[in-house]
Amino acid sequence: MILETSGGVLPPLSEHQLLFLLAQLFLLLLTARLLGEAAKYAGLPSVLGELLAGIVLGPSLLGTVAPGLFTMLFPQSAMQYHLLEVVSWLGLIMLLFITGFETDLDLIASRAKTATYTAGASILVPFVMGFGVAYLLPAQFLVASDQRLVFSLFIATALSISAIPVIAKVLIDMELIDRDIGQITIASGMINDTVGWILLAVVAGLARSGSGEALDTAGQTILLLFLFLGGAFLLGGRFVGGIFRWVDNTIGGDVALTTTAMILALGVGSITQYLGLEAVLGAFIVGIFVGRVKRFDQAAQHSFEVITLGVFAPIFFATAGLRVDLAALLAPPTLLAAGVVLAVAIAGKFAGSFVGAKAAGLSNWEGIALGSGLNARGALEIIVATIGISVGVLTGTMYTIIVVVAIVTSLIAPPLLRVSLARVEMSESEAERLAQKEREEQSFLGNVVRVLLPTRCSVDSLFAARLVGHVARNREMEVTCTYVTRGEERATSGGSLARRIKRVFSRSPSIVRPTEPDGGVVQPADDASDRAETCLDSMTERLSLPPKQVRSTVRNTNGNVSETVLDEAGQGYDMLVLGAGRYLRAADGSLFSAEIDDVLQESPCPVMAVSAGEANPERAYRDDSVRRILLPTIGNEYSRQAAEIAFAIANECDASVEILHVVNRLQVEEPFVGEADLSEAIEFGEDIVEREAELGRQMGATVRKRVSIGDRPERSVVERAMLERTDLVVLGTKTRPLSRRVFFGHRVEHILRNAPCAVAVVSSP
Repeated sequence: MILETSGGVLPPLSEHQLLFLLAQLFLLLLTARLLGEAAKYAGLPSVLGELLAGIVLGPSLLGTVAPGLFTMLFPQSAMQYHLLEVVSWLGLIMLLFITGFETDLDLIASRAKTATYTAGASILVPFVMGFGVAYLLPAQFLVASDQRLVFSLFIATALSISAIPVIAKVLIDMELIDRDIGQITIASGMINDTVGWILLAVVAGLARSGSGEALDTAGQTILLLFLFLGGAFLLGGRFVGGIFRWVDNTIGGDVALTTTAMILALGVGSITQYLGLEAVLGAFIVGIFVGRVKRFDQAAQHSFEVITLGVFAPIFFATAGLRVDLAALLAPPTLLAAGVVLAVAIAGKFAGSFVGAKAAGLSNWEGIALGSGLNARGALEIIVATIGISVGVLTGTMYTIIVVVAIVTSLIAPPLLRVSLARVEMSESEAERLAQKEREEQSFLGNVVRVLLPTRCSVDSLFAARLVGHVARNREMEVTCTYVTRGEERATSGGSLARRIKRVFSRSPSIVRPTEPDGGVVQPADDASDRAETCLDSMTERLSLPPKQVRSTVRNTNGNVSETVLDEAGQGYDMLVLGAGRYLRAADGSLFSAEIDDVLQESPCPVMAVSAGEANPERAYRDDSVRRILLPTIGNEYSRQAAEIAFAIANECDASVEILHVVNRLQVEEPFVGEADLSEAIEFGEDIVEREAELGRQMGATVRKRVSIGDRPERSVVERAMLERTDLVVLGTKTRPLSRRVFFGHRVEHILRNAPCAVAVVSSP
C-alpha cells in the first residue's frame, strides 16, 4: 500500500484516531489497575484482574450486554486496533525483560541436577500430551487444515510452560521462598521458562513459513537460534556489562540506566524478530544479562518495574483480554475441547513434575508441591497465546481456550501449593542453611551491598583497598573507587588515549608508588586524567576482585572535596571506606584534617577509617600484610560490626584473630572499699569474647580469646598489639560529633595515635 503524502510529508494520525487511542488506553489502564488491585485484595495474582479488564470491556461482557457501546469504544477497524497493539507489544517486551532479570542463573546452577530432572520431565510430559490432544482436535479449531503439525507443536509448547511470577508470589507470601523445595521450584520454573521461550521461537518460525517447508524452516530456525544463543552467552554478558559501566560512569543516574535497559531490550528484540525468533526472546535474554549487572541496581530495577507493572503490563493484559470471547465456549464442541485441553494441561504438568521429582530423589509431597507450583501458567501463557494469534496459528476460539487455561491454572496453583508445601518436612541441613542465611541477613555485612572508596592513592587508601577486597570477596558487594579532582586539576584528554592503549597491551595495570613514607604524594603523571586513571588502576589491583564487583569513577569539583564525597555517598551506598592515616595529628591538634573530619561527621552510612601505620608503608603492596588481627571488644553493637569485618578479613587472608576484652579495674573498684572482687567482671568479659568467638567460628575464621585487666584499656590494647606483633587492630565505635570535630572517644583516638600497626575503625553514624 502506498501512503498518500502532501508535499512529500507523510500524514500524521488523524484527530479521530488519536482520540480513540487515548480513550481506549484510559479505559483499559483504569479498569486493569482497579481489577488488579481487587484481585490482590482477594489473595490472587494481579494479572488475573488485569486480564479480566479486557474481558469486561471486550466482546465477552460489554460486547454482549451493550454491543453498540462496545463498537463505539472499540471500533472494528484494523488500523485502530493495531495502534493499541503497538502499545501492548511494548508492554510485552518490557514484561519479558523483567522476567529475564529475575532469572537467576546461579540459582539454577546450584540446583542443577534436581531442577533439571524436574524441569525436563515437567516440559516433556505435557509437551507430548499437548501435542497428542492438539493433533486429535477437530479441524474447526485450526486456522487452516494444512497447519495441523505447526498447530499441534504450538499447543504443546503453550501447555509446557510455567509462570514464575505466580509461583514466586505464593512462595514469598508463605515465607517459603528460601526453603529447599522453594528454591528447587523456582529453579525448575526458570529452566522451564527458558526452554519454553526457545521452543516458542522455533514453533513461531515454523508458523510463519507454513507447514510445507517445515523441515527446512525448522533446521534454519534452530541453527539461527543456536548461533544467537551461543553469541549471546559468549559475549553478551561482557558487552552488556561494559555498556552499563560506560553509561553509569559517563552520565550516571537511574534515568540513564533505565533508558539503556530499554534500548538494549528493543535493539536485541529487533534482531531476534528479524531472525524469525520473536522479539520477546531477545528481550528475555537481555534481561538475564542485565540482571547480573550490579550497575543496574535495586533502585534502577525498581524504576523499570514500576513503569512496566504500573502502566505497560496492565495495558498488555487488558488488550489480550479484548480478544477473548467467552461466549464461544458455550457451544458444546468448544466447551468439550476446552475441558479436554485444560485437563491435559493440569494432568501433564502434575505427572511430569512428579516423575522428575522422584527421579531426583525427592519425596512424594515434594513432587506434589512441584507439580502444584509449575502448573501455574499465568502471564506467560497469555503471551504465548498472543504470539500464536499474531503469527496466524491460533483461531479466536483456541486463543480463548488457552487464556482460560492460564486463568484456571493460576487460580488453582496457590491453594494447592499451600496444602502441599505445608507437608514437606525440613531436614537438619536445610534448617542449618536457613539459620545461617538468617544470621547473614541480620548481620552488618549481610546488609552491605555497595561500598564507596574515595582515593588519592595514599598508602592508607591502597591498604584500605586491600582490606575491602578481603571483605567483599565471595560476597554480593560492589566497590566503587572514586577519584576526586579539583577544578584546577582538570585537564584535556590529551595523552589519556595513549595511556589507555598502553594499558590494554600491557601485562598488568600500572601501580602507583608513594614518593614519601606517608604515601601522601602521588608520582607525577602527564595530567590529571592520567593520574586519576593510574590511581584507579592501582586501587583495582589492590582490591583483587572480579571486574563485575569493581567500579571506577572520576568526580570533578570546583568546591569542597568532602562535599563531593558526601554527595556520592548519599547515592545509596551502604559503607564508606577512607584511607585516613596520613591525616592523623592535623595541624590544629585534632585527629583528622578538616575534609576527612567533615566526611566522618556527615556520612549517611557507616564508615571504616583506615590507617596503614607508619612503621612499614610498603605493607599496602604485600599480599601477606595481615597475619595477626587484634579485635578489642566491649560486646556492644559497634564492636559486633567491627568483629564481622575482622573475621571476614581473617577468613580471606588466612589470618588469626585475637579477641580481647579489657576489664577496667578503675571502673569496677568502689571508692573507700579497697581492692574489689573482679571475678564477676572477668566472667562477664569471658562471655563477651565467647560470643564474638562463636561468630568468628561461624564465619570460618581462626580465633583466640583473651580477657585481661588494666587501669587504662586503651594502653592495654596498644601494649598487646606490640607484644603480639599485631598487623591490624579493628575497632568498633560510634561517631560522637563535637562542636568543631568528629570524636571517636578518648580510647579509640589513643589507639589510633599510638598503635604500632595498621588500624581500622568501624564507625556508625
